[in-house]
Amino acid sequence: MPTMAAEEQLVHVTLSGAIAGEYVVKDTGPGGEITLVPDTSWKAILARGGGRELTPEESAAFWAEHGPHMLSPDGEG
Repeated sequence: MPTMAAEEQLVHVTLSGAIAGEYVVKDTGPGGEITLVPDTSWKAILARGGGRELTPEESAAFWAEHGPHMLSPDGEG
């Protein structure tokens, strides 16, 4: 069963019905069967959660307000 290489373009599918959502094709079999896995791209995660990307203005305002209070992961900074 061939597996898609990471650098190949993923085939995206949208399912509806009892199983719904955004999926990508992981494997294709010799008989035409396919293996689907949930789409874990940032765009798909945002869509599932009803989110969106920040606008440049929103991003600038966020970093101006919260940036000085964020510490590096090791607590130094």
